[in-house]
Amino acid sequence: MAVLTAYFDESGLHDDDPRENHCCVVAGYIGNSDQWHALAAEWIPAIRPRTNLHMKDLRWKQHPKRIGPLLARLGPLPEKYNLQPVQVWVRWCDYKAIFGQSNDPFMEPYVLCANIAIIASLLEFLPDDDSIYFIFDRQEGLRRETMEKVRDINYEWLGIDKRVSGIDFIPRETTVCLDPADYLAFMSHEQALEPESQKSKLGHSIFDGRPSIGGKFALPQLQWFADEGERKSNDKFPIEEIRNLMKMPHFRGPKP
Repeated sequence: MAVLTAYFDESGLHDDDPRENHCCVVAGYIGNSDQWHALAAEWIPAIRPRTNLHMKDLRWKQHPKRIGPLLARLGPLPEKYNLQPVQVWVRWCDYKAIFGQSNDPFMEPYVLCANIAIIASLLEFLPDDDSIYFIFDRQEGLRRETMEKVRDINYEWLGIDKRVSGIDFIPRETTVCLDPADYLAFMSHEQALEPESQKSKLGHSIFDGRPSIGGKFALPQLQWFADEGERKSNDKFPIEEIRNLMKMPHFRGPKP
C-alpha cells in the first residue's frame, strides 16, 4: 500500500480580467513521500536565493533571461520524479452563463474546481489499496471558511472511501511542495489567456510530461452542478453520477 500526498494551488481566482478565456484553475501533483523528498532536494537549490517559487511575483518583463533558464530547470522536475499532474479549470464566462452572479460560496469556481480535483484524483488515479492526503494552499476570509466546510462535506460525500486520509490547508511559504502546483496552475491560466505570450513560452516545460488527470468544466458540467444545487441538503452526494459526468467528452479537454 502506498501513502500519497497531493499538493494543489490555484490561479485566476477573481473575475478581474475581461478577456474571454480568463479562467479559474486548480492544479497540482500527487506523489509519495520519497518522490516529494527527491523533488525538494533538487528544487530547493535550483530556486536559491528564493525560499519558494511564486510565479506571479517573478519580474517577467525585467528579467526574462533569468526567468527562462530557471523555469526550464524546474519544469521537468515533477515528471523526472514521476509526480502525477492534476488540472481542473473553468472559464469565467462559462461560469457566469450558468450561475450569473451567484452568492453561494459552495458554487464559486475555485470551490467547484477544488472538489473535482479531489474526486478526479480518487476516480482516475488512486488504486483501491492506496491512501491519499490532500493539501491546498491556505485561503483567507470567506474562501478559507468555505474550504474548511468543503473538507467536512467531502468527508461526508466520500465517507465510504477509506483512501482519503485527510484534507488540509497550509500557507504556501511552509513547503516547496506547493511550488510545482503554483507553477502548473499559473501556466495553465496563462496558456488559456495567451498561448503565444512570453510567459507561456518561458514556462511551457511544465507541460512536457505525462497527461494531467481532471479536465475542463464546460457548460454541460456547470449546468449539472447548478441543477444539483437544487437538491435537498440531506440528499447523499451522487458519486455514480459524478463518475458519469467525468466521462463526458467535454470534461476531458485539452490543456487550457
